[in-house]
Amino acid sequence: MQVTPRAYQTMAINAAIKGLRGRQKRALVVSATGLGKTLTVAFITKKMRFKKTLFLVHNNFILKHAVDEFCLVFNEKTKMATYNGMSKDGVQDADIVFATWQTMGKNLKQWDVNHFDLVIVDEAHHAEADTYRPVAKHFTGAKLGITATPDRQDDTDIRDVFGKEVINITLEEAIARGWLPRIEYHVITDESLDDNALQQIVLEIQQSKRRFTMAEVNRRIFIKKRDMEIARIINGYNEKAVVFCASIPHAEGLRKSLKLSATFHSKKAKSNEKTWRLNQAVLEALKNGQIRRVCAVNAFNEGVNVPSVGLVAFCRVTGALTIFRQQLGRGLRPGKDKLIVLDFVGNLERIRLVLEMMNKVSDLHEQFTSKEEIESEGYVRQKFEVSGKGFEFTFSDEIVDLMKILEHCEQEFYPTLQEAAQAARKLGFRTSREYEAGYKNDPMLVSDPHEHYADWESWDHFFDSYYKTLDEMSKVAQNLGITTQAEYYARYTEDPKLTCTPNRRFSKDWENWETFLGKRKKQFYPILRQAGRAAKKLGIKTQKEYKERYKEDDRLPMNPDQYYPYQEDWENWTEFLGTSFYPNLEEASKAAKKLGVRSRRKYEALYKKDSKLPCNPKSAYKEQWNREGWTWDKFFGRE
Repeated sequence: MQVTPRAYQTMAINAAIKGLRGRQKRALVVSATGLGKTLTVAFITKKMRFKKTLFLVHNNFILKHAVDEFCLVFNEKTKMATYNGMSKDGVQDADIVFATWQTMGKNLKQWDVNHFDLVIVDEAHHAEADTYRPVAKHFTGAKLGITATPDRQDDTDIRDVFGKEVINITLEEAIARGWLPRIEYHVITDESLDDNALQQIVLEIQQSKRRFTMAEVNRRIFIKKRDMEIARIINGYNEKAVVFCASIPHAEGLRKSLKLSATFHSKKAKSNEKTWRLNQAVLEALKNGQIRRVCAVNAFNEGVNVPSVGLVAFCRVTGALTIFRQQLGRGLRPGKDKLIVLDFVGNLERIRLVLEMMNKVSDLHEQFTSKEEIESEGYVRQKFEVSGKGFEFTFSDEIVDLMKILEHCEQEFYPTLQEAAQAARKLGFRTSREYEAGYKNDPMLVSDPHEHYADWESWDHFFDSYYKTLDEMSKVAQNLGITTQAEYYARYTEDPKLTCTPNRRFSKDWENWETFLGKRKKQFYPILRQAGRAAKKLGIKTQKEYKERYKEDDRLPMNPDQYYPYQEDWENWTEFLGTSFYPNLEEASKAAKKLGVRSRRKYEALYKKDSKLPCNPKSAYKEQWNREGWTWDKFFGRE
């Protein structure tokens, strides 16, 4: 099969080649989901004629798809090999090696740093994570990153590895310019609204000009649509569908109401390999028509290519715009006439997000399309309805009243400490005094973050003034080539995030200068499972308790999540310590009330009395909290 690049792919190919041939030999290609990033990279690789190429991915779905796409561009003379938990044959002699981060990370010592002339990193926004960066940095070859979402949630920047974007084609631009299938986006609010409550709030606004919080409005007017009703609407369409669900139980429950359906998630089996095979079977069944609908959780966000999907349904709150774009992109693949989107997410934040996207698409369409074309295509742009050659956005009639309410909603603060910290750093604050003097420059910053956020640690952590852990600081000092305590005192200012006295700052974890500077290695448990068993034997129940007590066993590392970075079975602290929280907010709330807790301050003082209560329920049950409009008053039974 002969394939040729499309116009937008040619733009990306030329921009990337220019970057790779430059002095720093690196390029970052940012391209919307659905524009064929992998095929674009295959063309780049072929044009550059590198002898040895490494293609890094973070899961086996992407790996298989990458191999298939490269086979469309390269002939049989090109030797290709996969390097993952299931296959390692022929990799040393291959022209192109497709590898998972996990497998490559475990076996880095087997690879010479100069083995590959080109290192391609797919979904490059993962490259700054602690588990990925060592692999990306190990090889000296040219670096090519590809992603649809370059900005990470943890304030690190992948541009440190790949440089600035050589091209950036957003999802809105791709839709506006007709490079993707026609999208018909329907925000379905009519059957999920309490009309009486809606009119009551409108009346309160007219009479008293009262201001509301979004959480209060969401709680009062949006009725949680039953799964049976959602299934009835989805079953009314013939298109193959991906239905995004809030959780695995939600996906399993909705599947029972949908015709010819199956689930797709990361917990289908005990092992990663079996999970991958079961999920792959679901994809094959969808492609072959044996099933028509897939109920998916987050595992469907990245690297899953199903060209036959004609409908995407959102039945979950998506807090991050990045995840929303990834999920929407599952259906935006070339080779189909259109994609229908059914958005059942009932809250003001989602409605505002889709409205902003609609207006941006319209602005770009008008920018890139001539007046003659706009007139001939019957382009329509109204406040709550837009229709063009490649897109259509529609909202139900109630949206007019909802927008009136939205205008009278109070500006809310950043929901998490991490988001507030990121905003403060962008304003250049480095001390609490600077924060107090200038926080009003961003209306979403609170005056007292140390009181407002339950997971507050310190101002230093908030501003990211210093490295957060002793391990991080130790690695940086060793990378600088510092070998003695005296040399550290003389040179620590070379990195502004190194403290003068790490032994005082991390006194609980500190051993000695030799260990800190890498002169004496401790013998930790070789595998994650053994470390977990040892921690359980000590009776450790929480991450915080682990940090306080891990020294009771000399073979336990301070940060097991970082020390075993390539252990594919690391899930989270709960799994590691063999503990679990209450399954939902209702049970957690009931347990808290049983302890006599009526305030956040008292909760923080007493929650440890029940090992199944998390330190921050709002964070631990984030999806349910947002989806059902929970508040602290509701959690403590004060409303």
